[in-house]
Amino acid sequence: MSAIEHNDSGILAVRDLRILFPTRDGRDTVKAIDGMDFDVHPGETFGVIGESGSGKTTLGRALVSLLPPTEGKILHDGTDPATLTAERFRAHRRDYQIIFQDPNAALNPRMTIIDSIVEPMEIMREGDATSRRRRGIAMLDRVGLSAEAADRYPHQLSGGQKQRVNIARVLTLRPKVIVCDEVVAALDVSIRGDVLNLFADLQREFGLTYVFITHDISVVSHISDRIAVTYLGKLMELGSAEDVVERPLHPYTRALLSAEPVPLPSHLRVDRRVILEGEIPSPVSPPSGCRFRTRCPSVQSRCAEEVPAWREVKPGHHVACHFATADGPPEDNQKAPKAS
Repeated sequence: MSAIEHNDSGILAVRDLRILFPTRDGRDTVKAIDGMDFDVHPGETFGVIGESGSGKTTLGRALVSLLPPTEGKILHDGTDPATLTAERFRAHRRDYQIIFQDPNAALNPRMTIIDSIVEPMEIMREGDATSRRRRGIAMLDRVGLSAEAADRYPHQLSGGQKQRVNIARVLTLRPKVIVCDEVVAALDVSIRGDVLNLFADLQREFGLTYVFITHDISVVSHISDRIAVTYLGKLMELGSAEDVVERPLHPYTRALLSAEPVPLPSHLRVDRRVILEGEIPSPVSPPSGCRFRTRCPSVQSRCAEEVPAWREVKPGHHVACHFATADGPPEDNQKAPKAS
């Protein structure tokens, strides 16, 4: 394989990242992230998609330094946070924030909304109580909530309103990068679009960079500039949103896309569903060779013997599959002997 060259110029640069957790008995390790390389460019929305257990949430936490790499490194605008002193790290991490999936769990039920919003500014020792409250109210207004919500408690707000509060709280720190971990998954379908449009508006206004983590292909295709497809701790595919959604190269990506509901009457639908058999394997003992081979409809003997190279098949479009070409993923009816 030809090495993928990096210049470490991205606002986020992930290099051979591995994050391992010991099992409860201490005899083995969970390979949550097992070798990832990619860059996130300033001002873009970088989508990350995959099934539960693919390592998406672990990756998101690592990107904002909530989890340390076991091996490899994550650079923030060329700086390795692990090399910073405690004082410099405290100031640095304000630029890299995360919004979690559950808006209820993210808010302290005993704190008023405004107290939750100004708390990050208090921790960073910004301004005084009056200026912090003023900025907090301004951020509430910017995310579509009235000043009346400031003195309410979380239980008095809807799920969508609480997620808007979490967005406002992050914005008070004026971050460069926001990791969005399934931020609309817990919301009613009727308000997801409004929240996604809010993210797009805020990106344009504040020059934000997003890493948008989700299992919903319709969400990630709507909001992302580029999409990375993860499976069992590894990247399967990475390319522009248009290429990944319209011209997928990996069988796993094609399976994810085929599972997306089509809003057409049954007699107009084209049957393109790819059924994946079995469950995602254990990250404690992943399959040899290609991680996806135990569920791949195009599996060949080579897949069990050799880890597929991470290669650029088309400009800006990378894939980890032995048989994928610029024309698409391998056909299901390949006649080479299949792996057992």
